[in-house]
Amino acid sequence: MTMLSWSTFVLQRRVNQPFGAVGRVVCDPWLLPGGTQIALDDDAVLRLEEPFAVAFPVFGVAGASWATHATIRSSRGRVLERVELELNIWDEHATELLVRPSARSPQHWRAHRLRRYFRLAHLAADALTALLRTNTPHVESRDRPPAYAGVRAADATT
Repeated sequence: MTMLSWSTFVLQRRVNQPFGAVGRVVCDPWLLPGGTQIALDDDAVLRLEEPFAVAFPVFGVAGASWATHATIRSSRGRVLERVELELNIWDEHATELLVRPSARSPQHWRAHRLRRYFRLAHLAADALTALLRTNTPHVESRDRPPAYAGVRAADATT
């Protein structure tokens, strides 16, 4: 039996936008408030359970990041996975996106659950990266079922 460490479950993406630009998007209450849903492939939805908030490290304000809790849900609204999303400085021109499970001991998950988590977490990381890498993210109204946050076709080429 192979033992997996906690860091095995963390997915990382590079968002090619400065941390300040990404911070302005995630802290805008009109763009990504709590309850925002981002459509994923496989008829799944990434739902931000709360707005992004500043997360300070224990050693001071240097290295602060943006973080939130989210769920990945089926098209019927059933929670498939609970995840934590975190945005950090990668370098002066890019931002790091981290996706990790909100679970006590994912190292004890069975193979089916591991495959499902990684499939859905990769979809969520890719969708959120695509949304954040644009200069003008487009988030549609919450009134339209199914709720969708995405990028306009013209912005996807930037």
